[in-house]
This record gives sequence, structure tokens and C-alpha cells, in this order.
Amino acid sequence: MNKIIELINKIINKSEKLSNFTVIVYKYNRKYRNMTKTILFALKGIFKFYMPSTKLSKGMQIRKIFQKLKIKRNSDRFIYYLDPLKILNIKNFEIENTTIDYEIGLEKSLEEMQKENENMKDGEYKENQKQLLLGIEELIEKEKKIAPNEQVANNLENIKNKKADGFQEALQRILFYNQIVWQTGHHLNGLGRLDKILDKYYKKDIKENKITKEEARSLINEFMKLLHENFWFKSNALLGDTGQVIILGGKEPNGEYFCNDLTYMFIEETEKLQLPDPKVLLRVAKNMPRELMETSVKCIKTGIGCPLFSNDEVVIPQLINFGYDEKDAYSYVTAACWEPLITGKSFDQNNMKTIVFLKPFTEMLNKENLEEIKNQEQLMEKYKTYLEKYIDEFFAELDARKFETDPVMSLFIPHCNQVEIDVTEGGAIYNNYGATSVSLANTVNSIININKFVFQDKKYTLSELNELRKNNFENNENIQLKDQGIRYGKDDDKVLEITNMITKWVDEMLENKTNRIGGKLKFGLSAPSYIDESKDFEASLDGRKKGDAFIVHISSDITSNPYTELIQFASKIDYSGNRFNGNVIDFMVTPSFMENNFEKFTDFLILSIDVGFFQMQMNVVSSETLIKAKEHPEEFPNLIVRVWGFSAYFNDLPEEYKNVLIERALKNEGKSY
Repeated sequence: MNKIIELINKIINKSEKLSNFTVIVYKYNRKYRNMTKTILFALKGIFKFYMPSTKLSKGMQIRKIFQKLKIKRNSDRFIYYLDPLKILNIKNFEIENTTIDYEIGLEKSLEEMQKENENMKDGEYKENQKQLLLGIEELIEKEKKIAPNEQVANNLENIKNKKADGFQEALQRILFYNQIVWQTGHHLNGLGRLDKILDKYYKKDIKENKITKEEARSLINEFMKLLHENFWFKSNALLGDTGQVIILGGKEPNGEYFCNDLTYMFIEETEKLQLPDPKVLLRVAKNMPRELMETSVKCIKTGIGCPLFSNDEVVIPQLINFGYDEKDAYSYVTAACWEPLITGKSFDQNNMKTIVFLKPFTEMLNKENLEEIKNQEQLMEKYKTYLEKYIDEFFAELDARKFETDPVMSLFIPHCNQVEIDVTEGGAIYNNYGATSVSLANTVNSIININKFVFQDKKYTLSELNELRKNNFENNENIQLKDQGIRYGKDDDKVLEITNMITKWVDEMLENKTNRIGGKLKFGLSAPSYIDESKDFEASLDGRKKGDAFIVHISSDITSNPYTELIQFASKIDYSGNRFNGNVIDFMVTPSFMENNFEKFTDFLILSIDVGFFQMQMNVVSSETLIKAKEHPEEFPNLIVRVWGFSAYFNDLPEEYKNVLIERALKNEGKSY
């Protein structure tokens, strides 16, 4: 019997390895789309693939991975390489959508970390950390052997027993620890406030004439190119979806605005490189330099889709009101795209699941006796009942998730080491869960249409209108549900009242809920799943047909809706309570408009900060270019577009994403497809 059980376990273990190896091959093929290259990669990879046994402690598994890594030299100034064929076997949820505190790696030597570990009480936490640190030490020795020169070797050696000293060394150390995060199975990994983190190293080298501004710029350029390499392996759901966001600028507690030479350099090198990854997010505020906004607009104008803007005037107060310490709130970064996060103190998982506002609304339409609903107030009360049940189930599912023990993430959260509790078990200071959301706009527009066609104009009963919806509006093209003047994205009191009422309900429904480690749940009005969640989803009373994409983020499906109107609308949305987990205005701009109105557009963005948007991103591309690129992809190999909270090559996107971008661009230009 024991032999049979042993044989079964071997087969299961092999199938897990095969499954994980298949994912790697799929990712490779997704990028290169060449069957011959993919087959060769797979054949070579079979013999190089390694996944340690889960019978080992998590720390030992990681150490084994480091021992097996194949490191290649791909730079004369840095060592940075990922081995896609050496991976951990992840059985539960892994921490992702986060940013480690790179300052810890810069300010602490490995030796200091090991001394801290020696002083811990014996147990699983200490042992996991011990094996991780031994693995890091062995990895340093491995990388030193292939270092291109003595300086790089010394920079690596210094990780063991010194603080970082100098700009190039600081960049190398960030790359080293970033490599570890990726190699241990984490996805969507941010890079933090690099202009602030690197400030003192840059200034020191400049002052001591060890480096010039142009040499620093060159190092940043190479640093970003190295991070872009292997983006096919780093990408999550779609190519380009890596989460590698560099945060720049920001309002300080004393009211001043922080920016420096590096702030400009990172934006300018992003413009120069024209790579979709890594991405740049600029924290903006009222008193930021106009020159910095102009530099940003110049970069955006190229079509690369960044910087994304996050408005400190709105974001920081919401973080403080939610319960984050004021100092921490002022130092926020974002997770993979736009969800606020506190590095070095936070377990916060900000993109765990998506609230689909249209689901409970559609369930209500399918289950209720609609003839009993006589007015909008009754409609809203019925919806609220279904929404509450949906939110209760939603939260229960999140709270039931089990996470992998994570010594790597725990290492970069000092509180975990102080209390000797893994980050997944409550070792961090902040332990909140975050959700995104889609289809709020579709739901609001559906309510507006019901109010007009059923309760006001009495053109249909609610049952009749619902039957048309169930039949996907077939043979009823004359129902102009999308052409109403009042609609989500319009600066209209009724639209805002419905929008804020629904989000306030969710805020109240979540107010007294805590997860298993004492954290709360926050949500935002942006999500990457506006297509995935809409696939096969029933038609909706906003005029959307079955399977069509939901309205994107905070945007409008009104043809030629003015940017100023959308900004006014978004600024009046209530983001208080727990409603601050990413709220992105998303719109399209033609290159010619940007070119001809550069100064005015810069003025518009600066004024919009004061008006009070939460976050903002845009695509600068014409419908004509997108249509041509779809028809003749070979002519547009480097066309970059903004997708969710990231940029990607247009040619790498699935057809449905291309179609949504084209449709939105046409509407922006007042055209039809």
C-alpha cells in the first residue's frame, strides 16, 4: 500500500511540474508567436526546468531555487537576469500587486539581516528567514563570478556587509532584490519612489564628481532596459501587464512638492526608450512645477501612455481618513497599476477580486416581479438588497483565501521580523484587502434609462423593457438607450446622486467587516477586467449587448464628451470611507490635438488637479492609426497603447482589446465604426 501511495504522489508531483512548465512555454509562445522557436525552447527547457519539492520548508525551497539558477550576463554595468525555468510550486495564493521597500535593501547589509535572524526565537519563521538569507548569500557569490568588471563585483559583494554607497551601486542593489522578488513567484511587482529612494546616492556622487548628470541618465536608461527584458515572463494576464511601476514626485507633509533631477530623468528616459515597460506614475499636486507637467505631457504626447497621474490633493486625505498613519499616507506608492499602498508596512492585497455592479442588478431583473416596482426609489431599494447579498458573498470568498508562507515579503517588512510573524499571518502593520470594480457606469446608465423609459415617459413597462434586454435587443434597434443626454460621465446632479448612492451602500456594507488578520476591505472604481467580466454577460439596460465590454474605468461612452465635463464629474464622485482603491479617469486624445494645443492641454491638467480628480490616464492615438494597425500589424510593430493601468504593444493585444480601443477612439473623435 505504501508503495502505491508513493507512486501516486510521484505522478501527482510530475503532473504539477508538467503543468507549471506548460505555463512557461505558453508565456514564451505568447511573446514570440513562432512555433519553431517555441518547440526548441520547450525541448531545451525540459532538461533545465526545476521546481523544488513542497515537502521542504518555504525558505529551503527558495534557497534551492537560487542554487539552481542559471544567471547570464547581459550588461557591462549591472547583473540582472531571470531564469524562467526555475520556479516555486505555488499551491495557494501568492502575494502580488505590491512593492517591496527597496530602502531596506539599500540601508541594511545581508550581515545585519542575518544578525537579526540569529536573535529570533527558534521556530518556523526564523528557519525560513535563515534559509532565505543563506540563499541570498550564495546567489551573490554566483553572480560575482560572472560580473563583467571589478566595480560590478564589488557592488554585489557590498550587499553582504555594507550599506549601498553610490548611485550605480544603489541601482544594482535594487535590481538584485527585484530579481529575487520575481524569481520567487511574485507577480505584478512595483518599483517604488525611485527618485526619492535614489536621491542621496545621486547627490553624493554628483558632489564628489564620481558621476555626471549624463552618466546618471545613461545608467537610468540601462536600468530601465534591463527591467524590460523578459517582460514576456513577467507579464500576467496580458503581455505588458507586469506591474513594474516607477513612482515619481509627491506632496510632502510640510506642504512642499518633492521632485529632483531624477524625477525628470526617469520621465525623459521613458520618452526616449519608447518601451511599454516599466511604467511611470507621477504623483501630482497643486504646487508642482509647471516644467514637470510639461515634461510629462511631452512624454505622454508620444503615445506611450505614461506618466499616469495620481492626485495627492485627493488621495492622501482619503488614506489618512481610512486609518493610515499620516506619515505613511504621504509616502504612498501604488500597487501594480493605481491602487495606493504603503511599502515596508503593508500586506495590503489591493487587486484580489472585482466587484461587478451589474451582476446583482441583473439578478434582480431576472428574479423579481418587476410589475411591483413602480418608481426609481423602489427600484433602488430592490437593487440594494441584491447588492448587499452579493457583497456579503464577495467578502466571504476573499476572507477564505489562503496565502503561501512568504519569507521574501516578510524580510522587507520590519514589523514582521520584530514580531516574528509571517506577512501572510498578520505580521505587517496594515493588513487590508482591496477590490477593484467594473460596470458601475453601465448600472448607473441602466437606472437612468429605466427611470426615463418606464417611470417618466411610460413607453414600456419594466417587464417589457427587460424582455427586450433578455432578447439582446434583437430587431429592436430603434430603442436608443445609448443616446440619452444624461449619462455616466456627465456633470449632472442626478447621475452623481445615483453613482454616490451605490458606492455609499458598498462602503456601509463593508464598514464593519474585517478579514481573518484584522484588516478591512477597500474598493475602487477602476479594474482591468472590463472585458473579461463582460464576456458572455447578459445584455444590460444601458444599451450594451451580450458579451460587449463594460464601460472602461471612470470614462464616458458618450460621443465627443468633453474632457472638462468628465473631470468635473469625476471630481464630484465621493471617494471617502473605503472607496479609494484606485479611481482612474480614462480618456482618448488624438496626437494632432496634443500637438496643436500643448500649452492649453498642460493648463487643463494643472487646473484639473485643483478641480479634484483622483487619478488619470490617457491614450494619445487616432482611430485611423489603430484601424490601420489592426489591418496591417506588420506596419506598426512598435505602436504602444494604454490598456488597463499599463501600456502594451498594440500588436500583442487580443482582438477584443483592439476593438474596444478603436471604438473608444472613434467616439472621442465623433465618428462611427
